[in-house]
Amino acid sequence: MGPAMNSLFVGFVKLLMVVGAGLYVGLVLMIYRTDGPRYRPRLALGDPGRSAWRLLVWMGVKALTATIRGASTLFNMLSEASAEVGEWFLRRRDPEVQDAFRSRFMV
Repeated sequence: MGPAMNSLFVGFVKLLMVVGAGLYVGLVLMIYRTDGPRYRPRLALGDPGRSAWRLLVWMGVKALTATIRGASTLFNMLSEASAEVGEWFLRRRDPEVQDAFRSRFMV
């Protein structure tokens, strides 16, 4: 009966970790939506547990802000590269195809 109880306990701990991570991500997203990237944690020496939690949420908000900025930069770069590839492709076509494309999409 020992290995069965151990397996049950490990499964329960994994479930708690997944639920905790989900709550943490939800809290970070909610605070990012309400306060934006300028969220400041309020630290209190009399309540170290809550201060540590707010600091952890603040780090999550900062990580989310960095991820969004990086993704935005990457998507802008990919968009410009795509436009350049499209221009290169059209320049290599004969003038009739270029005129047909311009008359259809660049009105």
